[in-house]
Amino acid sequence: MSAGYLDAPWGQVHYRHAPGAPVAGQLRDGRPLLVLLHQSPLSSRRYRRALAGLAAFCAPVAVDTPGYGGSDGPGEQWSAADYGAVAWLVADAFGVERPWLFGRATGAVFALAAAAEQPGRAAGIVLHGVPVYTGAEKADRLAGFAPPYAPDHDGAHLAWIWARVRGEYPDASPELITELVADYLAAGPDFAASYRAVWRHDLAASAELAGPVDLLLAGTADRIGHMHDRAVATLAHTRATTLTGATDFVAEQDPAAFCGALADTIDRTGRTA
Repeated sequence: MSAGYLDAPWGQVHYRHAPGAPVAGQLRDGRPLLVLLHQSPLSSRRYRRALAGLAAFCAPVAVDTPGYGGSDGPGEQWSAADYGAVAWLVADAFGVERPWLFGRATGAVFALAAAAEQPGRAAGIVLHGVPVYTGAEKADRLAGFAPPYAPDHDGAHLAWIWARVRGEYPDASPELITELVADYLAAGPDFAASYRAVWRHDLAASAELAGPVDLLLAGTADRIGHMHDRAVATLAHTRATTLTGATDFVAEQDPAAFCGALADTIDRTGRTA
């Protein structure tokens, strides 16, 4: 795995890619660019074990959402379209007119919002675990689902973050939870800024402008797997696939299955640019 930074109007954007894959301003050997957007409040680290497998059929670039991982934050409240625009910043930096877009959870909303802002530009769209909320669920979460934490001199906020992550992913190993906590800390006290953008976003309107999604991917052990049926009903799509036993973190826990699903989708379309 390699990494780099791109300049943006609000600061720098951090990304990861497979060794020998793209460098800014240059895309090698004609493989399609795949821009991967992660779930909040995590980082592109979640894709590091899948990058080599993805590089067999595309040029994967996993980007840290602004304000998360190693990317600078915008310093203001952004919309889903604002977050999604980072995908086009990446594509432009690599000189690619029509990239593939991939998004997981909040990243799925941002990928769809990006496609809606520039209809027809995405060569294809793959969404993993789309959070489709009802109006009541959005209002409930905006009312105080994930308030900022206050750092304590005795480090009590660290225990609070650990307990929160452990509660969300009770089956995760201590090693994985440690990594997730590190991502939470990198996001800062207001780690839910991008959540609010999702809860304020009209997903159905984005879907109408973006056009059909090539693949809706889900897992039977995914924390938001119960929303997959909603996504299938809400979003026009070509295929919907559920991976048995797959969790939120299938890209790192079973990269072969993850890469296989994407390879099959990209190869099926015949669209490589």
